[in-house]
Amino acid sequence: MSLTTSILELLLIIAIGLAIPGPNAITSFAHSGLFGKRSNISLISGMAIGLVIMEVAVGLTVDSLRNSGNGIVILHWVGMMFLLSMALVMFRFDLTSIMETSAGSKLGLKSGIGMQFLNGKEWAFIIMIMSRFIEPFGGGILGIMIIILITLGICIPAMIAWTFIGDSLSGIFRDPVLGKRIFTICGSLLVLLWVAFLIRGPV
Repeated sequence: MSLTTSILELLLIIAIGLAIPGPNAITSFAHSGLFGKRSNISLISGMAIGLVIMEVAVGLTVDSLRNSGNGIVILHWVGMMFLLSMALVMFRFDLTSIMETSAGSKLGLKSGIGMQFLNGKEWAFIIMIMSRFIEPFGGGILGIMIIILITLGICIPAMIAWTFIGDSLSGIFRDPVLGKRIFTICGSLLVLLWVAFLIRGPV
């Protein structure tokens, strides 16, 4: 596989992943809708840090992870529980109480980092691209760093885009009826993603 082909294939996989809104996109969207786009600076920074840590860890241990059936199964079901819990939070979201205590409800750097390690979609995505593209990109640390640069270069702007979309709809988020509908839609998207991963099974 040539370098150009590998880059194009990786870009396609990332594009497909971004086309299916996951926890990062939905959280960026909803959080900025409630608290404004500036509130997402630390959150997205945390997402980026968590993504880098995960990619380095998976890149260095990808062969062991793929050969460890139990490890993959555990990661799969931890991620599944996280997705389901996020969906339930969206369905049961109490907008009134959040707005009354908005300062204490904002998500920050630690939340962004922690989300990545409980994100089943993120684990599946990273294990797949690391196992497939490390060698075409030079192998070892070089391959890992190239993948990190490409994924951050696309995924972070995508989260920023979701942030601006959410911020532009902030008035709707604060409407008791329309805001509830948005969170119900977000919860429904997470349930669909959960069903897709349930059918697919562990990586």
